Amino acid sequence: MAHTDSPNRPIKTAVRVFDLVQTVQQLESATFTEIASNVEMAESTLHDYLTTLTHLGYFVNENGQYSLSLRFLDHGIAARDTFSIYSKSRGTLKQLAEESGAAVWLTVEQSGKAVYLAQELGENSIETHERLGKHEFMNCLASGKVMLAFSSDEHVADVVETHGLPQKTPESITSMDELQNELAEIRERGYALNHNETAQGVSAVAAPIVAEDHVRGAVAIAAPHARVENSEYRQRLIELVSTGSNEIELRLAYE
Repeated sequence: MAHTDSPNRPIKTAVRVFDLVQTVQQLESATFTEIASNVEMAESTLHDYLTTLTHLGYFVNENGQYSLSLRFLDHGIAARDTFSIYSKSRGTLKQLAEESGAAVWLTVEQSGKAVYLAQELGENSIETHERLGKHEFMNCLASGKVMLAFSSDEHVADVVETHGLPQKTPESITSMDELQNELAEIRERGYALNHNETAQGVSAVAAPIVAEDHVRGAVAIAAPHARVENSEYRQRLIELVSTGSNEIELRLAYE
């Protein structure tokens, strides 16, 4: 089943459970009343769901405040470990962070979004709202764009049809023509740039990780926009991500 397909007979209970999980995650920590105001569910039914999920260990209830439990961290780590690219990239990411002094990310694509799989921080890294496990729209990221650039035209169309081209900042790509032109340029030069497209003041450079003619992920280095605007520094980042992605490709192919 492609990620664009919908089930013929969705299980309503499962849909409700994960809608509730996403609501509690967005609220971070919330009372029963706050949760009830954000979900379309009878209070008695909501109480049963919250009680059940707390009993199973997926929610924590501390003094009437519900939050996600670390059971999800266990599932997340297990899911991440299924990606061989994670273990084969850790040494390279650390080296890139040391050499660039910036934040280095490993991303993969899942269900048409870019997912932050691993991170290493250099001594001059900046704090952003990005975090491990976060799913982000691909048109807004250097890593997302570079993964799309080396995918098929059909896949690009599928991703856009499913998720659209959301505008995170005024610089975000929001039209298919603009995206296609950008992807053509990325394919020609072999790397992608992101100038304030996800967050104002932050830019990034990314290179694809391709193994057996299949895009497996991308390496990106993010730094303050003003720093990346310096052509010498930007060229250094381009060289680092290109070399780093190639190292990971070789490990995927031969180790």
